[in-house]
Amino acid sequence: MLMAVNGPYVLTVQHDDFFPNPRRDGENFGTMTCFHRRYQIGDEHKYFCSDDLLEDLFIKAAGGGEKGKQKYDALMDSFDLHPGTTEQLRALSRALMAEIEKAYVVLPVYALDHGGLSVSTKSFNDPWDSGQTGIIYTSYDKIREEFDVEKVTPEIRLQAENMLNDEVEAYNDYLHGECYGFELYKDGELQDSCWGFIGSIDKACQDIADYLPDNCKAMTSKLSGVTEPASLIKVLMKHARIQVEQAVKDHEHQPRQKSLDAILS
Repeated sequence: MLMAVNGPYVLTVQHDDFFPNPRRDGENFGTMTCFHRRYQIGDEHKYFCSDDLLEDLFIKAAGGGEKGKQKYDALMDSFDLHPGTTEQLRALSRALMAEIEKAYVVLPVYALDHGGLSVSTKSFNDPWDSGQTGIIYTSYDKIREEFDVEKVTPEIRLQAENMLNDEVEAYNDYLHGECYGFELYKDGELQDSCWGFIGSIDKACQDIADYLPDNCKAMTSKLSGVTEPASLIKVLMKHARIQVEQAVKDHEHQPRQKSLDAILS
């Protein structure tokens, strides 16, 4: 837990242990379909293997239904894959993606399983503990709807790729437990709280600052670690005591102020 004190205010920033899985409980721009022998990663799906996924996307991109299926079968028949060389498999993959990318924006999803699970749209360059585990994609129809355009230009396509990449980064933050919330106290009483800030602690603090009153925004730059819950309790009790003492002083001051007002009048 991190804590900062500024006059009557105490700000705490803590891990959000109940942050929902962004691939389960959110409305996402992309679909993340992955295949991992040890973990269930990304979105739930119906595919048995990556070949099934590529076949489905190819058929949809090629017109769907019987038309798309005929085109897929013709492509497969054009390759001699019994069992097939590495170069033949790569050529087939390129041919499949060439058709799929006429209707979809697709990014690879890599996974690193080493001291915890990480995902990225860029290779981890670790041949032992990492590799491509799936893809994240979105259709041109969804892109046109999202950006309210009739044509997907290269600029729009790049923006769509950035959105897909951001979703993978957010999912990676979730897998790492980088989810936070804050509580703001004044004179020992809870004034405000909010949870669900995802990303690095520095990014979370920047986002939290936007939710704080103007006179408290700078507190996010003064946060320091608190290892014992008793430390927070002591601080809050101190502020509560200050609040009580100030209330007593105000009460004692009130009769004297009334007498002074009477004399002055």
